Amino acid sequence: MKSLISLIIFTLPGLLAYFWVNLFGLTPTTKRDNSEVIAISALLWIPTVATILIIYQIMAGLSHVVHAPFDIWLMKRDWTILSSKITDINKLKDNIWFLFYYVLSSLVVSFLLAVIIFAKGYPLLLEYINKVRISRGVAPLSNQSTVWNQMFLNNEGQIVEYSKGDGSESIIGCLVNVPRAHEPDKSIVLEAVDHWTNVMEYYEVPIDNTFIDTITGAVIKVYNSNYAEEAQQLYNERVDNGSISSVLHL
Repeated sequence: MKSLISLIIFTLPGLLAYFWVNLFGLTPTTKRDNSEVIAISALLWIPTVATILIIYQIMAGLSHVVHAPFDIWLMKRDWTILSSKITDINKLKDNIWFLFYYVLSSLVVSFLLAVIIFAKGYPLLLEYINKVRISRGVAPLSNQSTVWNQMFLNNEGQIVEYSKGDGSESIIGCLVNVPRAHEPDKSIVLEAVDHWTNVMEYYEVPIDNTFIDTITGAVIKVYNSNYAEEAQQLYNERVDNGSISSVLHL
């Protein structure tokens, strides 16, 4: 039991913060090994726990100053005011109310910390890094950590054409589901395949980008969204009129 409690106290906040940061989309270019995860979690543990203990210290101080006739778990009247010693945390871990507070606070504080890192910290850090890279004649880093994220995880509807790159038949459709960067199987889900295949058969739509997997040879062509929507509208009108007969170059 003591080992479990120590694990909660000294690892949970950092791991939660690391989990939130990855879930928000700050994924590395390669899958991290265990030692890297531990190191990053340890760094994230410091600001998370510091915030948790500052809030606890304020609440503990209030519980000693305000002599209210209540004894709810968020404001226990017997809470101990912390000193500057790390051993105080070891003393508090025997208090079940403190553990409840610590776990719930870890969830909230780690989430808010990850939001700040994702929304403010990472863009600011990337800006300064790119300034140094540009000054050294090196190309700046993109906002996304991987090419896959840059191409497909932008929360926009995309009309794509998938092929294996070996001359086999391609598949055209609306991309609705894609895996995250480090999922082992790069499976995708295309919607309205027959419809978009017919649209592209009658109309030539410009291709904005082409993604090539240099390992598997898979090729994914991303059509221009505006022209694709225009082609779809024209196709639907011609289907209604029964007059589909020519190829229109957009």
